[in-house]
Amino acid sequence: MPPFILHPTLLSFSVSNALTLSDVRLRVRAEYSEHESALRGGVSSDKQQPLERQFELFSRASMLLRTRDLGSIVCDIKFSELANLDAFWADYLSGALLEALKGVFITDSLKRAAGQEGVRLLVSVDQDDYEEGRKLLIRSQTHNGTN
Repeated sequence: MPPFILHPTLLSFSVSNALTLSDVRLRVRAEYSEHESALRGGVSSDKQQPLERQFELFSRASMLLRTRDLGSIVCDIKFSELANLDAFWADYLSGALLEALKGVFITDSLKRAAGQEGVRLLVSVDQDDYEEGRKLLIRSQTHNGTN
């Protein structure tokens, strides 16, 4: 089993110190770029019944893929400014966020642990988090603008 380079953790930080904050969860996961050769070479079954064979192949493939897990990180980011939230979302959609995070998460030690196999980074942000955060910050701005 490869060493866990990205340890599961929860990070929380704020972009600003305002009273109204919107939370956006960012998930960053490292995985091997290619799994097909490992699955072809490492998954087999001696079961004769088709259904038993399928279940055994699925079970073995799932186990193999779990051993190839390089880890993930979840970050809860708090935004107090609509412009910052929108800029973050735009960077996520354009791929700029992924490119910026590659330099942080795909380290030399991760590359060494992966050996000859390539590593890719998967980044996800829930659109519902963004939309809810946006509504919250707009309501806050509207409320603050009337006071």
